[in-house]
Amino acid sequence: MSQRLKTIQALRGIAAISVLFFHYRFYLRGNDTSGSSLWDILFGWGIIGVDIFFVISGFIMVYTTHYYYHGWRSSIRFLLNRATRVIPLYYFCLLVAFLLGGAMSTFHYPEKIQNLFSALTFTVYKTNIAPHYIDDDEMYNIRWTLNYEVYFYIIFALCLLVKRRLITLLIYGLLATCIIPVCLGFQPTLSSQGYKFQEAIYGFLSNPIILEFLIGAIIGYFHILLKKQNLPFNLELTSLLMSCALSLFIAYGVYSEKIIALSFYSTIIISFFILAITLAEPLISKRIPDNMVYLGNISFSLYLLHNSIGMAIMKRIDTSHNNLIISWLIVLMAITASVIAAHFTHTYIEVKFTSWLKQKCATQIANTKI
Repeated sequence: MSQRLKTIQALRGIAAISVLFFHYRFYLRGNDTSGSSLWDILFGWGIIGVDIFFVISGFIMVYTTHYYYHGWRSSIRFLLNRATRVIPLYYFCLLVAFLLGGAMSTFHYPEKIQNLFSALTFTVYKTNIAPHYIDDDEMYNIRWTLNYEVYFYIIFALCLLVKRRLITLLIYGLLATCIIPVCLGFQPTLSSQGYKFQEAIYGFLSNPIILEFLIGAIIGYFHILLKKQNLPFNLELTSLLMSCALSLFIAYGVYSEKIIALSFYSTIIISFFILAITLAEPLISKRIPDNMVYLGNISFSLYLLHNSIGMAIMKRIDTSHNNLIISWLIVLMAITASVIAAHFTHTYIEVKFTSWLKQKCATQIANTKI
C-alpha cells in the first residue's frame, strides 16, 4: 500500500479553502459586480483550486495503483474503491443541496427538474456553458467537477486492463482532445471552452480539461520513477529548492494574472510544483501542521458542502447593512459551519460508512492476487 503523502493532503486543504473563498467572495463584494473589487482581487484566483484537485487526482490514481497488475480484477478493484468513496458522499451532499435549495419547490420548474436529473445521473445537457455543460446558476453547480472525476475514473480503469497503461492513457487523451475533433473539422485547442459540438456529451468527452488529470498521472509516474533511481545528487533537497522557487513563481503568476484557472500553461506549472513537493516529502512533511493535514483529509467533504451550506447561511441573513465587519463575521460563520459539517461527513460517511461498504464488497475483491 502506498504511503499517504502529507504534502498532497495539505495542498488539498489549501485548494479547498481557495475554492471556498472564491465562492464566498460573491457575498463579501456585495453589489460590486465589476470584477475589480478588493474581494475579487484577493480571492478571484481561488478557482485555481479546481486545477490543483484535478492534477492531484491524476497523480493519486497512479500513485496508489502502480503496484496493480494489469487485468479486469485491478480495474474492478479501482472502480469499487473510487465508487465507495465518492458516490455515497456525493449523494448525501446532493441531498443537502436539494433541501437547502428549495426542496420540493424544485419540481415546479422544468429547468430545475432537468438539472436535478442531470445531478442524479452525472450527465451533461448544456452545450453553451463550457467546461461545465450544466446550468451553473442552478442547484449544486459545483458538481460539474465530479462529472470530470467520474469520467477519468472510468478511462483510467479501462487503462488498467492493459500492461502499458500510461501509453494507453496518452493515446486516449490525444484521440479524445485532438485527433477525433480535428477529423470532424474542428481546429485543435487547449482551451477549456472545448469544441462546439451540437451535443453536450461530445463537448464534455472531448474537452481538453481532461488533460489536467492526464498531466497529473504523468507526474505520478515520474514521482515513482525518480524515487527508484540512484541519482548523483540529493533528490529531496533539490526538490525542496525547486518547490520554493516554483511557489514564488506561482504567487507572482497569480498576482500578474499570467497563471489563471483552467489554463494548460497554469496546469503545467502546478504539476511541476506538485512533483517537487512530493519528492521533497521527507523534508517538508515534518513541518506541516497537523490541522493543515486534517483540513486536507476533509477537503473532499468541504469542497462538496461549502457552497450549499455557506450560501444557505448568507442568503438567509439581511445583507442591506453594507458593514464590512458584519459581512466578515457572516462569512466566518459560514466557513465554520462548512468545516464542522465536513468534519462529520468525513468521519461518518467518508471513513466509517465507506469502510463498512468496502467490507460488503469484500467478497468481490478479497483474496484477489493483483
